[in-house]
Amino acid sequence: MKVTVIGTNGLLSDCIGKYCNTNNHELMMFGLDKPLRHEFDSFTSINLIHQDLDYKALLNADLIVYAAGAGIQSNLKENAELIYNLNVAVPVKTCNSLKTTGYTGAFVSFGSYFEIGENAEDHCFDETELLQSQRRVVNDYSVSKRMFSRYISSVEMPFTIRHFILPTIYGENEASHRLIPYTINALRTNTEIAFTSGEQVRQYIYIDEVVEIIFKAQKKQISAGVYNMSGAETFTVKELVTKLAELLNKPLGENVFGKTERTDTGMKNLQLNGDKLHNAMNYQPQTKLIDVYDRY
Repeated sequence: MKVTVIGTNGLLSDCIGKYCNTNNHELMMFGLDKPLRHEFDSFTSINLIHQDLDYKALLNADLIVYAAGAGIQSNLKENAELIYNLNVAVPVKTCNSLKTTGYTGAFVSFGSYFEIGENAEDHCFDETELLQSQRRVVNDYSVSKRMFSRYISSVEMPFTIRHFILPTIYGENEASHRLIPYTINALRTNTEIAFTSGEQVRQYIYIDEVVEIIFKAQKKQISAGVYNMSGAETFTVKELVTKLAELLNKPLGENVFGKTERTDTGMKNLQLNGDKLHNAMNYQPQTKLIDVYDRY
């Protein structure tokens, strides 16, 4: 299989690259920096904001994955223009240009369950509910993802588009400031830690299973469309932190919660209904935090 990945050195693109290496897929990479953690057959350095992809070079790819993006890591303080360009303008232009050049393979892109917006219900949102949500969203990342998902759900293309809505993805190579590595490192080093109230409910999916689903969907040639990837586990932040402390056999201070504030606190409960994807490919994520926490 010939695979093209747009975007390099993120958690998702790295894991796709490793998967391709393991399964002997031909891999073409496009991004700002040369991939560091996997092999590739070709790499093109490109600034997607200022340069156009060579769309004709993509025509022979069986699968194109758009893994570039901005805004997910709030600590980077990326400006709104960059977020809307990378999350909306560039992938829209890519889809239209692939149509113009006659691409007939499969194109994979990603949304986020932050598109649901502010919600306190204990409810798993299906694809239609997510796409029709008018709930308030609090940052440009969520708005941009909502915009692109609605574009994908409306457009018709001569190639197959699979747009996966993701819950919280995690894995041992994720950025150190994110919840799981931050908590594990602090517990192991006995460093003082602080969290929000810890009541936010989130779904979690291990990164390797995200990649597994992408390639299983390609192998089964499931129909074009928007698909939720529901997480294998659901925790409140407090439950997750407490579980990690138990797994590491470390004491957790009584006053670690309620010390910080985040802009997404209004999004109290974010859960996806993954029945559509499960029915299409008869596969559900199985990996749990207890299986992989010691890889961090």
